[in-house]
This record gives sequence, C-alpha cells and structure tokens, in this order.
Amino acid sequence: MKVFIGYISLSGNTEKMAVIIKDRLAACGCEVELERLDTIETDTLKDYDLVLIGSYTWNKEELPYEAMEFYEELGQADVQGVKAACFGSDDLSYTDTYTAIDMLLKKMKGHGAYVYEETLKIHQKTTTYNQIKMCENFADQVLMWSNKRKKWRLFSRSRVLNILHYVKSASL
Repeated sequence: MKVFIGYISLSGNTEKMAVIIKDRLAACGCEVELERLDTIETDTLKDYDLVLIGSYTWNKEELPYEAMEFYEELGQADVQGVKAACFGSDDLSYTDTYTAIDMLLKKMKGHGAYVYEETLKIHQKTTTYNQIKMCENFADQVLMWSNKRKKWRLFSRSRVLNILHYVKSASL
C-alpha cells in the first residue's frame, strides 16, 4: 500500500507524530512518503492509497500559514475517492482547540475524499510514551479502516457484476 503523510509542525510535536505514524505503517509493509505540506502539490494525492495530513493550530484557532496554500488548493484539486485521515497537536490553553485539524478534515470530506472520522489529537505536553502509543494505535486503526474500505469496494463491485469469489483476508 502506498501512503502519503503530509504535515506542518512549529514546535516539532506534529513532526514527531508524523514520524511515529510513518515508522508504524512502514513496519506493516506500507510504502510511506513523508513530506511537509508547504512543499506538495495537492493533485498528487490521487497517486496514493492512503493520505494522512497533520497540522498544529496556530494563534488559538487558525490554520498555520504554511498550510494555507495546501488548504486553498484542496478546493480545486481532485480528491474524489482519496482515503484520508488527519492528526495533529495543540495547546489546550486555547479556547477552541484543534481547529486546524478539523478544518482540513472538513475540507477533504467536502471535496469527495473518504475520510476516517476519528482524528488523532495530542496535547503538546503529552508524555513521549503516551504519544508513541497513541500514534501507533492511530496508524493501526487507519490502516485497518483503509483495508476494509478496499475490501468493501471489491465486494460491492462483485455483487453488482454478480461475480462470486472468495477473498482471503490479510491480517496485520
């Protein structure tokens, strides 16, 4: 499975999350590409089987300026059918936390992406051990969700075409 992880990080917390998720998915046999959001073209998201987007929330309730171009291009890009999930870190002292993650998730869903509804949101002061466990669990859950979507599409297509066959499920 070909996976893209794009992120923006100011303090390094979201970048650490992205690396942990990357390592976990790579250990599961995925081909993972990790890149900053401010350097990618949104049109390339269609080339991946799974896309994970990570961000922090800037200035209490805003999308970081490094992610603004990516966010705006999402409105014009063809992300129809792309399987996506979002993650990020934030400071709980803000009144409205994790706004950037929710904005990115909503934008992708609004433009036809299949979105994993549960996001990974970690407070910037979370201990390293808990952060690693949360990131690894998130990677496992997103991968299982992504594989289920693939099997369901295959099953649905087979039912429509009235093709009978047995699909052996793979375990992680």
